[in-house]
Amino acid sequence: MEAAMSASKRLTPEQFARAIEGMTISERPIAMARAVLVDGMSQSDCARAMSVSRNAVSLAVNRVRDAFEAVPVGFERVTAILPIHQASVVKGWNERAPFKREVAR
Repeated sequence: MEAAMSASKRLTPEQFARAIEGMTISERPIAMARAVLVDGMSQSDCARAMSVSRNAVSLAVNRVRDAFEAVPVGFERVTAILPIHQASVVKGWNERAPFKREVAR
């Protein structure tokens, strides 16, 4: 039987809110990820409680965790529809952002 997620891999409610901000993700995966990442429920228990596969829970958790790890404190993920010239400026800012780094996987 899988143990609940360790405290070191959990997110605070504030961290979770920051992670999902700007994401295009439906309510059910958000609820699954929150149950695991914030509330400490095991992925297996969450899957049983939500009547979904453990893989579905894992995908939701990984998506939110990846989003959290991709946005450092003091930065915000932004989704916008802009005129081409403005989009070019924003893309340039993104390329020069001080938090850019290689992610070891």
